[in-house]
Amino acid sequence: MRAPLPLAIALALAAPAAHAAAATPASASTSPDATRLDTVEVTAAAPTRLERRAKAGSRLDLAVGETPASVDVIDQDALRQRLESTTVEALDNAPGVVGYYSFGTLNVSGRGFAGVFNSPVMFDGIRYPGWQIAPRATLNYAQVEVLRGPAGLSAGQGAVGGAINLVPQRADGVADTRAYAGFGRYGTWTLGAGHGGAIGDGAARYRVDATYQASDERGSYGYARDTSFLFRHVTAEVAVPLGETLLASLAIDRWRDDAEGYFGTPLVDGRFDERLREANFNIVDDVLDMDARWTRARLEWTPSSAFRGRLVAFHNDELRRWRNTEAYTYQPANATVRRADYLATTHDQALRGALAEGAWTHTLFGLPHQLAFGVQTDRNDHDRASNSPFRFTDAVPLFPASRGAFVSLDPFLPRTATDIEQRAGWLESRLDVAPGWRVISGWRHDRTDVESLNVVSGVRFDRRYVSNGARLGVTRALGVDGMVYASWASGSEPPAQITTLGLANARFDLTDARQWELGLKQRLGRGDWTLALYDIERTNILSRDPADPNLFQQIGAQGARGLEVSVRLPLAEAWTLEGSAAVLDAAFGRFDERVGTALISRRGNVPVNVPERLATTWLRWQATDAFSLAAGLRAVGRRPANTANTQWLAGYATLDLNANWRTGWGDVGLRVRNVADKAYATTAYNAGNQVMVGEPRWFEVVWQRRF
Repeated sequence: MRAPLPLAIALALAAPAAHAAAATPASASTSPDATRLDTVEVTAAAPTRLERRAKAGSRLDLAVGETPASVDVIDQDALRQRLESTTVEALDNAPGVVGYYSFGTLNVSGRGFAGVFNSPVMFDGIRYPGWQIAPRATLNYAQVEVLRGPAGLSAGQGAVGGAINLVPQRADGVADTRAYAGFGRYGTWTLGAGHGGAIGDGAARYRVDATYQASDERGSYGYARDTSFLFRHVTAEVAVPLGETLLASLAIDRWRDDAEGYFGTPLVDGRFDERLREANFNIVDDVLDMDARWTRARLEWTPSSAFRGRLVAFHNDELRRWRNTEAYTYQPANATVRRADYLATTHDQALRGALAEGAWTHTLFGLPHQLAFGVQTDRNDHDRASNSPFRFTDAVPLFPASRGAFVSLDPFLPRTATDIEQRAGWLESRLDVAPGWRVISGWRHDRTDVESLNVVSGVRFDRRYVSNGARLGVTRALGVDGMVYASWASGSEPPAQITTLGLANARFDLTDARQWELGLKQRLGRGDWTLALYDIERTNILSRDPADPNLFQQIGAQGARGLEVSVRLPLAEAWTLEGSAAVLDAAFGRFDERVGTALISRRGNVPVNVPERLATTWLRWQATDAFSLAAGLRAVGRRPANTANTQWLAGYATLDLNANWRTGWGDVGLRVRNVADKAYATTAYNAGNQVMVGEPRWFEVVWQRRF
């Protein structure tokens, strides 16, 4: 553990004196006139999770424990203590959140909403464009931030269920070297290294981090056969002070993911057949590759302790390639599986933009006040090619001996060219209205212009989306250790994925969401606990027109209310308990769905893939200074597989075990996930006909060291 900056400076200043003392002759140190001082041991406590800052929650200088919203920070220390290194494992640490992969993209379920678009990903506070594809590994990031509930204030459009912010390691000039190596089941390797410091007298600072992750057999967004992958991720930053108040930096982020695809397992007579646990119904010449580059140039200005500002120019260049068969439906008449969606597609996009933001601390009407403000503009050129409309289908046995190769009846051609321009501006305010009382408010305005050309037909459409996201919160301090709060927040999202928006959905408006939340956050000595009660509703969702089931209208609604609690509590000198639980009631409001020629109401049904019960518990025993054991239990309640709620995925519970040894040459750990080898499904799609199968028993040996 590193000492805080003031302590580090004090130790650095003391170093020359210590060196001189070491060089003093022995006779001098044993002089009768010498005075022996008592040994003083200096220790410093690392910040607790409530003391950390998170841009996902606010752009004000607020700690998590001061933010009137449910936001969590999962930093590298927490991840490495549990021997975790992936994005999904990081999300598992957030109360009420279930993270999983499907189609090679990150999906999130939380607060009654599930899917790929409800919780957008940001990179260092910059909204990620298009599909929510996040790096597999987290070793290159300082922390992962998770906001639960509408995130229109933080992330703009498309943030109804929450937001995720990945924060890279920064070039802060602190000498730091880290190494990580893990080897696990299925020939899985995870290698990571990072180094940072200053050049010469500190005029230039640098940081470089690299991750390599690969599996010879399984693990590519699933654990069926033939799901090997190769993932590489490099981040680098150089920062140079330009005088006493300016800091210029350049950061580069590059990751490449080459994988064999897994797109789920068909349900047999509406149930998950464990005999198919390892079966892969995808073609043998499948492709699931992604190549992304992020570049960010920053200029940070701090003219005084009362004002700070920054200007960021950013560029994202990304190419994604898919070639798979993705839809599987069991045919009971002849015990075969019908395969459809023989899909080949590429997404080629280039995002460029800039943001400027600042924060000003002052007094307003004699009251302490901080104002954060900013603007952002960007343009995303997104070109898509495919073999639409993917007409080829075939059938394979339930236990296929041969899966065949890719076949298409349709030519692979450029299909759409989409240009998306976004303008955004925001304000946030923190006002201390009375001793212990604080009002925190914010507003964000987004304007998005979409121009899309169907290259094949020549049909073009233009559409503008205008939205406002806001939050208003009131907090009341509970002494110096906690606070209670009440807040209201809003968000919105397009009717479909905006980068692949088709003409059929272009005429629909944004869907809207609002949330009321009451909460408590409190430190308990070396621990803490949080409590949140919320009521969230999303309106204007697409529903079938009762007069014409072939048409859609925006009259639907979906809502949830629930309770989330988390705790981190030292039970004794050597024992620590960490846990969280979520209980919610999620349901459709007005929502009509066509089944054949009939129009069926789904009012009151639970949305697909939404668990209404979720709990995680970790118990850690520090047996000695050098050895610790930990056990983690994660339970996820049952989830509906279709909107009719006639098919359900069974709930499941998995047990993980960790052991850590601290040695002179690094920390060695052993972890076993899903100790009982529980067979379970994580999510359903394709109208409830197929599911993604969860992780089997998996073990890994890890070595890590910090220099």
